[in-house]
Amino acid sequence: MLLFIFVAGYGNRHQWYQLPLVPIAAVFAGCACAWIAARAQLPRALLGLGAILLMLSFVISSYFCVQPLYRPAAAGLRDLGLELNEATTANALIIAATNGDPTVFYYAHRRGWHFLGDGVYDGNPRDSAQIVANLEKLRSRGATHLVFYAGANTATLVEQTREFTIYRLNVAPP
Repeated sequence: MLLFIFVAGYGNRHQWYQLPLVPIAAVFAGCACAWIAARAQLPRALLGLGAILLMLSFVISSYFCVQPLYRPAAAGLRDLGLELNEATTANALIIAATNGDPTVFYYAHRRGWHFLGDGVYDGNPRDSAQIVANLEKLRSRGATHLVFYAGANTATLVEQTREFTIYRLNVAPP
């Protein structure tokens, strides 16, 4: 499992790549419970009640831990992916500025790269030269479309014409 996380999952910083650890942790927890039950000199009814309470605590804690993974932003990425599926050809290579979320590629049924990095999302740019260099690098590798997702945007549109677009940058979180 560690080999998967560090080798196959390298660069894929999405939270769901850690989910394969759940059944492994469940096996170890089950073995620990069986070991405790075999050595405890408690009535069977009390062990059953303890198992139910333990399971209930896992359900409640799982709900609160998993809830942030089902954020509403994924719906917008799904819509963007479906729109890309309609607006682009099947052989299109897309550069997507989505903070590394792969949802857009899944629903677009298109191949492509995350912007900014070497095709794998690598955080915010240091300067505009890095943005231009990255865009040119991905275009030279065959990219045909560039898409910016509003959920990844940290700026407010001030004015837009055919010739230019002006954004006011929002304050970066510490």
